[in-house]
Amino acid sequence: MEDVTHVLTPELELRMAQDRWAAVSSVIDDLDCDRLLLTGFDHIRYALDYRTQVVGEGYDWFAATVDPEGASTVFLPWIDEVGVDVSTLGQEITLKPLTSWAPPVTHPRYWVETVAGSLRGATKVGIDLVDAVLLEGLRSALPEVTFVPVGAALYEVRKVKSADERLLLETSSRLNAAAAEAALAQARPGVTDFELLSVAMAFMQERGAEHLSHSLCNHRRASGSWFAEGTTLCEGDTFFFDIGCYGPGGYASDIARTGFVGEPPKAVHQAYLGLLEAYRVVQEMARPGATASAIHQAANDCLAKQKLPITPYGVGHGVGLRICELPTIHRRDRMDADATLVEGEVIALEPETTVWVGETRIVMKIEDNFVVESDGCRLLSTANIT
Repeated sequence: MEDVTHVLTPELELRMAQDRWAAVSSVIDDLDCDRLLLTGFDHIRYALDYRTQVVGEGYDWFAATVDPEGASTVFLPWIDEVGVDVSTLGQEITLKPLTSWAPPVTHPRYWVETVAGSLRGATKVGIDLVDAVLLEGLRSALPEVTFVPVGAALYEVRKVKSADERLLLETSSRLNAAAAEAALAQARPGVTDFELLSVAMAFMQERGAEHLSHSLCNHRRASGSWFAEGTTLCEGDTFFFDIGCYGPGGYASDIARTGFVGEPPKAVHQAYLGLLEAYRVVQEMARPGATASAIHQAANDCLAKQKLPITPYGVGHGVGLRICELPTIHRRDRMDADATLVEGEVIALEPETTVWVGETRIVMKIEDNFVVESDGCRLLSTANIT
């Protein structure tokens, strides 16, 4: 598979930035805010097309303020002086330093003083993920400002993806699927779970993935733990891995595959066929008008009918600038609202089951990404599953 970075053309970036800013503006207008304060890497990317994430633990290392006209300031730990960058829309972004390489709650005075300076003059500020200690400091520094939650509203407007976003999500999914096939091809006796995952991760990194989001493998762990531990594959073994990346433009992919070293035991083979049936059931159900809870229930009904354990979590979720975003596909009693799928959403579907072979419990899982279209859902991550 060739490098994927060529997909992100200047024309596509501009169209996408315009579409996303229109969605963000609608949230600002609906909530009557005169400023946003964003700390989620995905919300900052969505609103400003500015890439902040560097390492997984750095989710709280940065912040951004933005007004209704798009004027913005981004606060970063990897600069030492005030500077200027330019967004895709041609808007200047002021860059200001934060304390380097530390959670902001460990330096709240500096964080509050720095960020509050970009909020002066505002009266109503929408916030997404501001820590309670920092928010208390902002309220003390800016008593005239009312802070209101905006995160949920932003996730709602992000649910339906534009044609450009769907193209980038498909590109990321194709890359992730090809990496999964490369890893499956290396599954043989003597290979460790670490080595298996390294094949997939190297494949994606070599072909232009922005960031590797997760690299998990269950092998010989009946607990269902998803973490690789350096175990060695043997003839007849079953394993699953769950891998993901952020591809061009920061759009994600999240897939899982079950693999076999040689011929699996008959009980495992039969259970895997049952899992495939549940996977096909949810794929068929995932179409405009279907409710999330009905999709979840259908997967587990299919497994239960075959006397297989049900999926121990939600069987699906949205995929976008986060690996997991709206819509949530789970039990009705585990969700505040039961989403109805609409055309243009991109989702992951991930049924799981287990089977006992003697005293050994084998965990199996399949996960793929799909775009919801008018007549059903279309597969984006096309790695082999049989």
